[in-house]
Amino acid sequence: MFGAGAQGPATLRVPPLAGAVTPDGSLDEPCYAANTPLTAFVDAADPKAPVPATRAWAFWSDDGLTVAFDCNDPSPAAAAPSGDEKDVDPQDRVELFLWSGKEGAPYYCVEIAAKGAIHDYKARFYRKFDDGWSPEGLVAKASAKKGGYAVEAFFPRRALEAMGFPLRPGSTWRAGLFRADFDRLGGTPTWITWVDPRTEKPDFHVAGAFGTFELTGR
Repeated sequence: MFGAGAQGPATLRVPPLAGAVTPDGSLDEPCYAANTPLTAFVDAADPKAPVPATRAWAFWSDDGLTVAFDCNDPSPAAAAPSGDEKDVDPQDRVELFLWSGKEGAPYYCVEIAAKGAIHDYKARFYRKFDDGWSPEGLVAKASAKKGGYAVEAFFPRRALEAMGFPLRPGSTWRAGLFRADFDRLGGTPTWITWVDPRTEKPDFHVAGAFGTFELTGR
Protein backbone atom coordinates (compact mmCIF):
# COMPACT_ATOMS: atom_id res chain seq x y z
CA MET A 1 0.00 0.00 0.00
CA PHE A 2 3.04 2.29 0.04
CA GLY A 3 2.33 3.54 -3.46
CA ALA A 4 -1.46 3.42 -3.39
CA GLY A 5 -2.98 6.48 -4.99
CA ALA A 6 0.41 7.84 -6.02
CA GLN A 7 0.23 10.99 -8.13
CA GLY A 8 2.13 14.21 -8.70
CA PRO A 9 2.04 15.80 -5.24
CA ALA A 10 0.72 19.30 -4.65
CA THR A 11 3.20 21.74 -3.14
CA LEU A 12 2.54 24.31 -0.44
CA ARG A 13 5.21 26.99 -0.17
CA VAL A 14 5.70 27.59 3.57
CA PRO A 15 6.91 31.16 4.21
CA PRO A 16 9.01 32.32 7.14
CA LEU A 17 6.93 33.73 9.95
CA ALA A 18 6.89 37.51 10.22
CA GLY A 19 6.19 38.49 13.80
CA ALA A 20 4.97 36.02 16.36
CA VAL A 21 2.03 33.66 16.78
CA THR A 22 0.45 32.61 20.05
CA PRO A 23 -0.99 29.14 19.40
CA ASP A 24 -4.36 29.73 21.06
CA GLY A 25 -6.70 28.99 18.16
CA SER A 26 -7.71 32.61 17.66
CA LEU A 27 -5.99 33.22 14.28
CA ASP A 28 -5.84 36.94 15.01
CA GLU A 29 -2.17 37.57 14.19
CA PRO A 30 -1.27 39.65 11.09
CA CYS A 31 0.36 36.70 9.30
CA TYR A 32 -3.03 35.16 8.55
CA ALA A 33 -4.42 38.23 6.82
CA ALA A 34 -1.12 38.84 5.02
CA ASN A 35 -0.82 35.34 3.51
CA THR A 36 -3.24 33.59 1.20
CA PRO A 37 -4.54 30.41 2.84
CA LEU A 38 -4.66 26.99 1.23
CA THR A 39 -8.29 26.30 0.28
CA ALA A 40 -7.93 23.42 -2.18
CA PHE A 41 -9.65 20.77 -0.08
CA VAL A 42 -11.87 18.03 -1.52
CA ASP A 43 -14.10 15.17 -0.38
CA ALA A 44 -11.91 12.06 -0.47
CA ALA A 45 -14.91 9.91 -1.40
CA ASP A 46 -16.15 12.21 -4.17
CA PRO A 47 -13.80 15.04 -5.19
CA LYS A 48 -16.60 16.72 -7.15
CA ALA A 49 -18.90 16.95 -4.13
CA PRO A 50 -19.11 20.24 -2.20
CA VAL A 51 -17.31 20.34 1.15
CA PRO A 52 -17.47 22.84 4.02
CA ALA A 53 -14.95 25.62 3.55
CA THR A 54 -11.55 24.87 5.02
CA ARG A 55 -8.58 27.23 5.11
CA ALA A 56 -5.08 26.27 6.20
CA TRP A 57 -1.76 28.06 6.71
CA ALA A 58 1.77 26.95 7.55
CA PHE A 59 4.72 29.11 8.63
CA TRP A 60 8.22 28.32 9.77
CA SER A 61 10.75 30.15 11.91
CA ASP A 62 14.05 29.36 13.59
CA ASP A 63 11.96 28.23 16.55
CA GLY A 64 9.61 25.81 14.82
CA LEU A 65 6.59 25.21 12.57
CA THR A 66 3.14 26.75 12.97
CA VAL A 67 0.13 25.16 11.25
CA ALA A 68 -3.40 26.56 11.47
CA PHE A 69 -6.86 25.61 10.18
CA ASP A 70 -10.06 27.63 9.92
CA CYS A 71 -13.06 25.30 9.46
CA ASN A 72 -16.64 26.13 8.59
CA ASP A 73 -18.98 23.91 10.59
CA PRO A 74 -22.25 25.18 12.10
CA SER A 75 -22.44 22.32 14.62
CA PRO A 76 -19.06 20.74 15.41
CA ALA A 77 -19.29 17.26 16.88
CA ALA A 78 -16.68 17.43 19.61
CA ALA A 79 -16.10 16.90 23.31
CA ALA A 80 -13.71 18.38 25.84
CA PRO A 81 -10.33 16.65 26.21
CA SER A 82 -10.76 13.50 28.30
CA GLY A 83 -7.19 12.33 28.80
CA ASP A 84 -7.77 9.38 26.45
CA GLU A 85 -6.46 10.31 23.03
CA LYS A 86 -8.57 7.63 21.34
CA ASP A 87 -11.62 9.71 22.28
CA VAL A 88 -10.61 12.06 19.44
CA ASP A 89 -11.41 9.42 16.83
CA PRO A 90 -15.22 10.01 16.59
CA GLN A 91 -14.92 13.82 16.71
CA ASP A 92 -14.69 16.67 14.22
CA ARG A 93 -10.99 17.34 13.79
CA VAL A 94 -8.12 18.47 11.63
CA GLU A 95 -5.07 16.34 10.96
CA LEU A 96 -1.45 17.00 10.01
CA PHE A 97 0.79 14.18 8.80
CA LEU A 98 4.54 14.69 8.16
CA TRP A 99 6.79 12.22 6.35
CA SER A 100 10.28 12.31 4.86
CA GLY A 101 9.06 10.64 1.68
CA LYS A 102 11.54 7.78 2.07
CA GLU A 103 10.10 4.31 1.67
CA GLY A 104 10.16 2.49 5.00
CA ALA A 105 10.47 5.70 7.04
CA PRO A 106 7.81 6.51 9.65
CA TYR A 107 5.33 9.30 9.23
CA TYR A 108 4.09 11.41 12.13
CA CYS A 109 0.47 12.30 12.79
CA VAL A 110 -1.26 14.88 14.97
CA GLU A 111 -5.06 15.03 15.06
CA ILE A 112 -6.68 17.98 16.86
CA ALA A 113 -10.41 18.01 17.62
CA ALA A 114 -12.69 21.02 17.55
CA LYS A 115 -12.48 21.48 21.33
CA GLY A 116 -8.73 20.89 21.55
CA ALA A 117 -8.40 17.18 22.30
CA ILE A 118 -5.30 15.67 20.68
CA HIS A 119 -4.45 12.25 19.29
CA ASP A 120 -0.81 11.95 18.21
CA TYR A 121 1.07 8.91 16.97
CA LYS A 122 3.64 7.78 14.46
CA ALA A 123 3.06 5.11 11.85
CA ARG A 124 4.57 3.13 9.02
CA PHE A 125 2.93 1.97 5.83
CA TYR A 126 0.59 0.23 5.95
CA ARG A 127 -1.33 1.30 9.11
CA LYS A 128 1.33 0.16 11.57
CA PHE A 129 0.59 2.57 14.42
CA ASP A 130 2.61 3.56 17.48
CA ASP A 131 0.37 5.52 19.85
CA GLY A 132 3.22 5.96 22.31
CA TRP A 133 4.80 8.73 20.24
CA SER A 134 4.20 12.43 21.00
CA PRO A 135 6.09 15.46 19.60
CA GLU A 136 8.10 17.05 22.40
CA GLY A 137 6.86 20.52 23.23
CA LEU A 138 3.83 20.52 20.89
CA VAL A 139 1.34 23.29 21.70
CA ALA A 140 -2.08 22.92 20.02
CA LYS A 141 -5.29 24.75 20.77
CA ALA A 142 -8.75 25.03 19.25
CA SER A 143 -11.34 27.77 19.59
CA ALA A 144 -14.96 28.19 18.60
CA LYS A 145 -15.84 30.84 16.03
CA LYS A 146 -19.10 31.86 14.44
CA GLY A 147 -20.06 29.04 12.11
CA GLY A 148 -17.20 26.76 12.96
CA TYR A 149 -13.89 26.32 14.75
CA ALA A 150 -10.20 27.13 14.34
CA VAL A 151 -7.05 25.27 15.33
CA GLU A 152 -3.44 26.40 15.80
CA ALA A 153 -0.49 24.08 16.43
CA PHE A 154 3.16 24.87 17.08
CA PHE A 155 5.90 22.25 16.68
CA PRO A 156 9.20 23.37 18.26
CA ARG A 157 12.50 22.91 16.49
CA ARG A 158 13.62 20.13 18.82
CA ALA A 159 10.55 18.05 17.96
CA LEU A 160 10.96 18.56 14.22
CA GLU A 161 14.65 17.73 14.28
CA ALA A 162 13.92 14.57 16.26
CA MET A 163 11.47 13.65 13.48
CA GLY A 164 14.11 14.38 10.82
CA PHE A 165 12.68 17.65 9.43
CA PRO A 166 15.28 20.44 9.11
CA LEU A 167 14.19 24.05 9.50
CA ARG A 168 15.99 25.91 6.72
CA PRO A 169 15.09 27.54 3.40
CA GLY A 170 14.71 25.03 0.62
CA SER A 171 13.81 22.11 2.86
CA THR A 172 11.03 19.95 1.47
CA TRP A 173 8.88 17.64 3.57
CA ARG A 174 5.98 15.43 2.56
CA ALA A 175 2.82 16.54 4.34
CA GLY A 176 -0.84 15.61 4.57
CA LEU A 177 -3.55 18.07 5.60
CA PHE A 178 -6.89 16.49 6.38
CA ARG A 179 -10.20 17.02 8.11
CA ALA A 180 -12.88 14.69 9.51
CA ASP A 181 -16.31 16.32 9.42
CA PHE A 182 -18.94 14.47 11.48
CA ASP A 183 -22.65 15.27 11.63
CA ARG A 184 -22.72 13.87 15.19
CA LEU A 185 -20.27 12.28 17.61
CA GLY A 186 -19.43 8.83 16.34
CA GLY A 187 -21.41 9.27 13.12
CA THR A 188 -20.14 8.73 9.60
CA PRO A 189 -17.64 11.47 8.69
CA THR A 190 -16.94 13.24 5.46
CA TRP A 191 -13.21 12.82 4.92
CA ILE A 192 -11.71 16.02 3.55
CA THR A 193 -8.20 16.21 2.10
CA TRP A 194 -5.76 18.58 0.45
CA VAL A 195 -4.46 15.83 -1.88
CA ASP A 196 -6.89 13.25 -3.28
CA PRO A 197 -5.22 9.86 -2.74
CA ARG A 198 -7.56 8.26 -5.31
CA THR A 199 -8.10 5.17 -3.22
CA GLU A 200 -11.22 3.02 -3.56
CA LYS A 201 -12.37 4.24 -0.14
CA PRO A 202 -11.08 7.32 1.73
CA ASP A 203 -7.69 6.40 3.16
CA PHE A 204 -5.01 8.90 4.20
CA HIS A 205 -2.48 6.31 5.32
CA VAL A 206 -1.02 5.90 1.84
CA ALA A 207 1.75 7.74 0.03
CA GLY A 208 -0.68 9.30 -2.42
CA ALA A 209 -2.37 11.32 0.34
CA PHE A 210 0.76 13.43 0.95
CA GLY A 211 1.63 16.68 -0.75
CA THR A 212 4.85 18.63 -0.21
CA PHE A 213 5.79 21.47 2.13
CA GLU A 214 8.55 23.64 0.69
CA LEU A 215 10.18 26.05 3.17
CA THR A 216 10.88 29.36 1.45
CA GLY A 217 13.52 31.98 2.21
CA ARG A 218 13.07 35.32 3.86
